Parts: sequence; C-alpha cells; structure tokens
Amino acid sequence: MKFAVLLSVLCIAVCNGLPFADQLAANDVDNSHKWVVLCSGSNGWSNYADQVEYIYRGYHLFRCYGIPESNIIIMHYDDIAHNKNNPKPGVVINKKGGENLYHDIPKDYVGTEVNPENFLKVISGNQELAAKGKKVVKSGPNDHVFLYFGDHGAPGN
Repeated sequence: MKFAVLLSVLCIAVCNGLPFADQLAANDVDNSHKWVVLCSGSNGWSNYADQVEYIYRGYHLFRCYGIPESNIIIMHYDDIAHNKNNPKPGVVINKKGGENLYHDIPKDYVGTEVNPENFLKVISGNQELAAKGKKVVKSGPNDHVFLYFGDHGAPGN
C-alpha cells in the first residue's frame, strides 16, 4: 500500500510538470536528451482504457514530438489487443471509429515484467537489466525524464 501511495504522489508531481509541446519539440542546445517511461499497472479487459489512453496514445504522441523510440520505455500487460473480448483482434482504439493505436507499440516490459521492482530498476537505469538487453533510462545531468505510472491499486499492493 505504501508503494502505491508513493507512486501516486510521484505521478501527480511528474504529471503536473509535463512539458508543453514547444518544450518537447525544442532543440537541445544544452546537450540534453528526453526520456519517457509509460507504465500501466492495470490489466484485463475491464481496464482497457488504462492501456490505450495513457500508454498507446501517449507513445504515439511522444513519437510525434520527435522523441526517439530508443528513449521511450513502455511497460504494459499487453493483454487487450488479442483479448477474447476484442471484436477486432490486434486493433486497439480509444474512440468509436478511431485509428488503431496498437500498431508499432514496443513490448519493452509486458505481462509479469510489469511490476514495482522493474519500474524502479527502469527509472534508475539498472545495469543488470540493461545487460540483459532490456531498456532502462540512461539519463545524464542535463536530461529531462517524463514518468507516467497509472494503476488503480488494490488491497495488498
């Protein structure tokens, strides 16, 4: 429970500091890089919106602003695109008649890899994960890091 509260506070603090479009698109004159970590701790068909709205839609938004895929880390259960309840397997939309947001979504961390321990390792640039070929934030002193962690929390979590 303490971890969920800590992450909620972290998310509120980070989301309130979300850079505006001009800052995202600005040239990096100070040799800085931008990093994005998008994590949905929710899973299952009933939590469809948690993955599509904030992770899939967010990924495409940040790519449009020029953030390279190498600097965007996606953590999602990846259990809705091919869910038995999905009337169009492989298609994930956020509005009726909307475009498929599932295309090109990285599978950096999926399923049981989406957990508090890995989230903390990812944002701290854990070298053991990096040595295994997993993406982690490799930020420097001038870099900007945007974190999004969305989840409902549950008893015992």
